[in-house]
Amino acid sequence: MTKPKAVKSSAIARFLGAKLFGKDLVIEGAAPIHALRPGCLSFVKKFDEAMVGAINENPDVLIIGPEPYKDRIRCSYLISDNPRLDFLRVIREFFAPAAAPEVHETAIIHPKAKLGKNVSVGAHTLIGPEVTIGDGTRIDHHVVFQGKVTMGKAGVVKSNAVIGGEGFGFEYNEYGVPEHFPHIGSIEIGDNVWIGACSTIERATLHKTVIGPNVKIDDLVQVGHNTQIGANTLVMAGSIICGGAAIGRNCWIAPNTTIKEKLKLSDNVTTGLGSVVINDVPANTVVAGNPARKLRRRI
Repeated sequence: MTKPKAVKSSAIARFLGAKLFGKDLVIEGAAPIHALRPGCLSFVKKFDEAMVGAINENPDVLIIGPEPYKDRIRCSYLISDNPRLDFLRVIREFFAPAAAPEVHETAIIHPKAKLGKNVSVGAHTLIGPEVTIGDGTRIDHHVVFQGKVTMGKAGVVKSNAVIGGEGFGFEYNEYGVPEHFPHIGSIEIGDNVWIGACSTIERATLHKTVIGPNVKIDDLVQVGHNTQIGANTLVMAGSIICGGAAIGRNCWIAPNTTIKEKLKLSDNVTTGLGSVVINDVPANTVVAGNPARKLRRRI
């Protein structure tokens, strides 16, 4: 990874397609708004009168902020409809360049596995024979891919994740002994999916587990067999999605949410912290509690 470089405020403005107000400073890095230093970039998401005074104590910074800050702050600034989004894009472009793709020498990749262009594979990662991984995906250390798994382009899998292991499916036999249900299905993961550290995604019993494009799964998340997660949904740390559950598009699954097996959460659903969801949830709904109950309509 190359060392972060200094960049002029005017270059940042051009990158964002924004107008620069104030001096064309040299920006050497980014900082949170409460820890400003000369030559840094920061952002404010919403207008706060008290924040104006704090910013004005630091004239040699570049701030990305919403329209109400215009003509109120004395430092250099850019006006944005979504300051946090523009801020992260600037960091990614100028101060956090991606490392060159590399396959670590200790990685074990089966000869029949199919890896796209510019795929990075970390130390001690295992990739099985029925795995296909798309271009530009980054796989960190000690990750396991097994079974029939297809992952799209530009994804991220953090360390110690397990993708494609068999699920927890058993049936009691005539002697009262649980027998394991063989999982001979697959997993389909879309483009631009993020899978957190120590998370698990189980392959389906007979059909497929599906993770849609742009889904972001946090650390320590369990995704059961045959689960379906729709595009753009965020699943936060510690959540448990039991087998066969279907989660729609653009949902927000809060930390430590548990979703009962075979439930359906429609599009644009939000769950509260620690929710235990035991019933289907209609679209555009916020639920919370144990058991989860509707709080309000999601706007």
